[in-house]
Amino acid sequence: MKDADWLGKDDEALERLLVERWLYRGAMLAVMLVSAVITSYLAVQGVTTLADTLTVGALLALAAAAAVVAFVMRLGDIRIHKELRRRRRQAG
Repeated sequence: MKDADWLGKDDEALERLLVERWLYRGAMLAVMLVSAVITSYLAVQGVTTLADTLTVGALLALAAAAAVVAFVMRLGDIRIHKELRRRRRQAG
C-alpha cells in the first residue's frame, strides 16, 4: 500500500485500516499453519512419489509467500502507527 493511499485518511479510518490489515495478517498466519500441518502429515506418511515431493514443495512455497506478504504488510503498518503517533503528539 502506498503512503498516498492512507495519508489523507483521518485517525479513525487509519485505526480501522490497521485492524483490517491485522486480520489479513492473521489469515496469512493461518495459511502458514495449515501448510505446516499438511507438510508434517505428508512427511509422517512418507514422501515417496514425485507428486508428494511436488505437493510438499508447493506447500512450502505457499507458506513462504504468506510469510513474505505478512512481513511486508507489517512494515506498512509500522509506518501507519508512526503517523498516528505523530498526529496525536501534534494534537495533544
